[in-house]
Amino acid sequence: MKYFLYQLKKHPLAIFGIAIIIFWLLAALFGPSLMQFTHTQIDSDFQMARPGEEGHLLGTDSLGRDILSRIIYGSRSILTVALLTSILSTIVGIILGFMAGYFGGKIDAVFLRGMDILMAIPPLVLSMVVLGILGNSTILSLTLIVSIAFIPATARVSRGVLLTEKSQEYVSAARIRGEHHLYIMFVEILPNTTGPIIVEATARFAYSIMMVASLGFLGVGLQPPTPDWGMMVIENKPIITQAPWAVLFPALAIASLVIAISIFSDFVSKVLIHEQ
Repeated sequence: MKYFLYQLKKHPLAIFGIAIIIFWLLAALFGPSLMQFTHTQIDSDFQMARPGEEGHLLGTDSLGRDILSRIIYGSRSILTVALLTSILSTIVGIILGFMAGYFGGKIDAVFLRGMDILMAIPPLVLSMVVLGILGNSTILSLTLIVSIAFIPATARVSRGVLLTEKSQEYVSAARIRGEHHLYIMFVEILPNTTGPIIVEATARFAYSIMMVASLGFLGVGLQPPTPDWGMMVIENKPIITQAPWAVLFPALAIASLVIAISIFSDFVSKVLIHEQ
């Protein structure tokens, strides 16, 4: 931890990224209670109001809804889905990758072919197809679908790091002691592979945000009245010439969070690689 903080002082860009992440986390947790307007409130007298007009700090959209409120409320859903997706895909990916790499043979061969099939389908396309079949998108369904799309990549990383550790002496010693396979995998090996897995998980967090925003932009993400940053961009696209702020601010919210997490992921990668 001391080394992490020491390196953080030397990387102002990482501090900037962490500050943005913290801002959005605080906005998601406490922002809605501080808003003057709700995300569903319609002010028909001030449609496409300019930023700052009548208390609308970021203006309003074509229906007269406050853009700032919708962005703040939308941060809850996108962060929730992205965080749950990152956690779920990492856990399942570790289990599948470790099982395949540890036992090898036919299990590993079946795993590799299955992952190849899933990775041959672009995650966005796979998610769109499944969401199109299911119909209405909820936070739960979106989390499960995006997680499934990201599991293959995480599982391959987990398998790779396990194969690297599998031949180490401490693993052989655990086998000689008669330890169970699950104990060796998740008690002996897992703690020594946390670096690459943490880096992969943080990267998946950023990818999840882009995925959720992209699905919303394509109209198959979270449905109204739940605010969705991607949906806000596409639904305000027709008024971009009259009210460009209605498209610009949600797009900036997506970009700021993705860039911040990417910066943080890159910093974590450098720190963990140095420690190893």
